[in-house]
Amino acid sequence: MAENENPAEDKAIPPQDLVPWSEFLEDYPLNSVQNVSEYYEKTHSQYGDPFRRLTPTLRLHCSKCKGVRNFSGRWTHHDTFSNGDVVHDFVKYTCKDCEDASKTFCVISQAIGDNGNGCALKIGEFPELHLELPRSVEKLLGDDYKLFVKGLTCEKRGLGIGAFTYYRRVVEAQKNHLIAEILRVAEKLGGPADIRDKLKAAQKEKQFSRAVDAVKGVIPESLLVDSHNPLKLLHNALSICVHAEPDEQCLRIAHSIRLVLVDLSERLKLALGEQDELRTAVSDLLNFTAEAKKKAKD
Repeated sequence: MAENENPAEDKAIPPQDLVPWSEFLEDYPLNSVQNVSEYYEKTHSQYGDPFRRLTPTLRLHCSKCKGVRNFSGRWTHHDTFSNGDVVHDFVKYTCKDCEDASKTFCVISQAIGDNGNGCALKIGEFPELHLELPRSVEKLLGDDYKLFVKGLTCEKRGLGIGAFTYYRRVVEAQKNHLIAEILRVAEKLGGPADIRDKLKAAQKEKQFSRAVDAVKGVIPESLLVDSHNPLKLLHNALSICVHAEPDEQCLRIAHSIRLVLVDLSERLKLALGEQDELRTAVSDLLNFTAEAKKKAKD
């Protein structure tokens, strides 16, 4: 972010390279540099600075309310700025429900182009990033869940190489178990025998790359992540030489590995029908109906 950049200058940023400003603040870890959309608006004022940095409502974890709540924000300094300004500032968010819990971000940001886009670097966050993990992740990873949490801690603190290293250890250790769970789904769906045979053969492969090749085209559709083979996505990420990439790039890769693993764990849970809460709810409804009928007879 050069000091003499002009936000009015038209710079086309591919849509796929943009994330909403709110999402950047909510989900991205420290040391993340990202092109963001909906970062600023024109003030349409004849006086003063012509642009205003936005503070969209965020969905954050509230330590007082013990859950995710809406937070409203305000900039510590003036929210308006002029052409080319690189802004170093704090933005403080407060829970709309309890009006007590707060969250403060320290960011360096700058407008880019004339469409409300910007570029931001998150250099501080207090309390630290709160990331909820579904219970399905712990069940899927078993003994390696502790390593996964260590990777998550590194990711929240912006330690890209550390996060990547922990996540890679988890995926490599869990390779056979992941394939075994995929095989369980294939067996439940009653797919062709040759598909199940390929999955069984993949479990015997010591090399991740060969295992991925063995399951090419046989992953049940319900387990595909955005139409892609999740094992292939993970293998591609793990194939990157961590020491050849800057830490911020390792952080982005680690972030992607975590998202794919979490998504896969949820898809496996749904596909295998292991929804304990839903089963409990169904059981409660059936018991309630039976009791109601019994009382009606009495």
